[in-house]
Amino acid sequence: MSPAPRRTPDRVRPAAAAKARSASPLRVHGGSTPSASWFALAAWGVMVAYAAVVLFIQVRLHPVGDVFTETDFYGAYALGARGLQQGHLDPSRYAVIGPVYEFALALVGFASPHLFAAASAISLVSMLATLWAWHRLWSARVNPALALAATALLAVNGQFLRYGYSVTTDALAMALQALALLLLLRGPASARRMAAAGALAALAFLTRYNSAALLPAGLLAIFAGWTGAARTERARHALAFAGAFAALVLPWMGVSLASGAKLAFQLHHNVAYEVFARARGIAWDTYQREMQPQFPTPWSVVARDPGAVFARMLFNLVDHLRLDAAQLAGAPLALAALAGVVFAWRDGSLRAMRPVLAAALLLFLLLVPAFHSERYSLPLLPVWAMLAGAAFTSPLLALSLDAGAGRRVWLKPLLIALPLALATRTSVALQQRTFALLPVEVIPMARAAGTLAAAGDKVMARKPHFAWHAGLEAVPFPFTDSLSQVAAAARAQNVRWLYFSWPEAEMRPAVAYLLDTTSNVPGLRVRAASAKHPAVLYEILPGFGTKPEWAGDPGLEALHRARANVLINRTDWRSRVYVAMHERTLERWTEAQALIDEALAWAPGDPELELLAADNLTRLGSLAAARTALGRAESALGADPRVAVARGWIAALDGNTAEAARWWAPVASIPGDERTLRRMREVFIETRDEPSLAMVEQRLEEMGVRP
Repeated sequence: MSPAPRRTPDRVRPAAAAKARSASPLRVHGGSTPSASWFALAAWGVMVAYAAVVLFIQVRLHPVGDVFTETDFYGAYALGARGLQQGHLDPSRYAVIGPVYEFALALVGFASPHLFAAASAISLVSMLATLWAWHRLWSARVNPALALAATALLAVNGQFLRYGYSVTTDALAMALQALALLLLLRGPASARRMAAAGALAALAFLTRYNSAALLPAGLLAIFAGWTGAARTERARHALAFAGAFAALVLPWMGVSLASGAKLAFQLHHNVAYEVFARARGIAWDTYQREMQPQFPTPWSVVARDPGAVFARMLFNLVDHLRLDAAQLAGAPLALAALAGVVFAWRDGSLRAMRPVLAAALLLFLLLVPAFHSERYSLPLLPVWAMLAGAAFTSPLLALSLDAGAGRRVWLKPLLIALPLALATRTSVALQQRTFALLPVEVIPMARAAGTLAAAGDKVMARKPHFAWHAGLEAVPFPFTDSLSQVAAAARAQNVRWLYFSWPEAEMRPAVAYLLDTTSNVPGLRVRAASAKHPAVLYEILPGFGTKPEWAGDPGLEALHRARANVLINRTDWRSRVYVAMHERTLERWTEAQALIDEALAWAPGDPELELLAADNLTRLGSLAAARTALGRAESALGADPRVAVARGWIAALDGNTAEAARWWAPVASIPGDERTLRRMREVFIETRDEPSLAMVEQRLEEMGVRP
């Protein structure tokens, strides 16, 4: 006896269905999938829009790489590509990353005189290839409606957009991964397709080594029958896939090992950093300098504290999923993906997604030992988009409406506008933060250096961006906070220039005062400086390494550090107040007021700061603004005599001597500064307030000042 057919939401009795249709044109569930004729065209529209946005960003808003991920372009990829263009191949360069990206950069670089532009083009084309490949795969394995929804959700994601214009290996690796999965999982299956998929997987691995997850994922898909191959063909297909992978990877590994190089996945260092450094708030630079030599092998990491290693991996397993949902996908997409799992399970489409989910799971597990990073998890983003797309395109709860002529329109897909709008808003904010941190000062500073530097000059800097744009040889800033050791390293390597900007100041806070061009450090001559995005180009002269004259004076040391903090930290209002107080001692009231205003933006309502602002505005003659600031201070300070002194000054400068006397008479016996006491004396003489005048003259005599 055959089993009863599975009941689906649309499997209702014909009579009941006819009655329901005659009663209302609206139904809870959708019928057949809506027409797919326009889905492909709409998806192409999404891709074109994505390309237009990224191209605009590359041309207008992204003139230089950031000081985080894109540092590798200036310090590694561009140099390697130049070497390849000149016929030099050094396998030792590719211990941490594979050679494919630099080969691609060298090839595209032949068509572009600027490698940065070539790298940008690679990223854009790669992300478009990723969108295209995933759209094709989703269309074939699930349906065109989900493919369009997932493509749109993927394209508007902030991280996906960011790495479309960033000059990193991520976009190329992601494209190769997507193309490999497309050949692997979109039939018809054949040994030739499996070999091509294996070759693409190998290229992805030789771009970013975490793409190694594609090898077991591909073999699992083949042997599980997810590629559509007959059982008798699976072993041959698996051999073709793995063989093509090995045919590219093994020869390269052989060349590397023969040249003395070796692949360094740094997995055990990622684990050591996670367990023994990052969990305790220790930065990566500090780990590299002080802790990395303690962990020469994976076994040394486990031997240090097996329990801590195991506990951290369990923690990462959960925490990485949480962070992927919150920071990579974003809450709207993550919630939609969670709902999509339920919809895809109920309507049966989850079975078609199994090979993609399995590949994502393997990659996720491979990343668990490392610290979390959105860019590491970027290849998982299409899976979030796929599951979220299922929530909006499943026929379950589709709310279909009779459109006449036997056609029904689904209403539920309209809800996708909400996550798309929220993701767009989040993406705009992310790009703005990214642009705000770009070291745009590098380009004008490099132009200035071009008129000063000579061919072959070396420059010491924390990041290699300036050296690249200035055409100089980069020398890394040493792992030290000692000025004398920095000078010793510069002399040892015959360095002529020192480039000091906010990344150097943040990572080497003990010498952050080098950002302050008034610090007058012996042996350093300022040749160019940028204020808005702080950076200073110093020429190194004899005597560099000697302590400045102000060293050892706590007040002056604090002043120069505060000046540097003002430049690199816009929220540090205390440093602004400290520098403002110094400006006031020099009677530079305008400069002081600018700093006080900046401080008030980050400490609004602070009564002491409002009182300082009132006094400084009084010195500037801005009496109305001074009254306003004083009113805010008075509400918190109450009967503080300083408020009365300030009120008296405002009245005196406003020509209202009687009011000034009224405010100053109650505080005439309180010691004050000479300037205020002399002005009080004038007011009391004019108003004939003999008792108050006597008290003021007594205060002046106590100060040794003749009235």
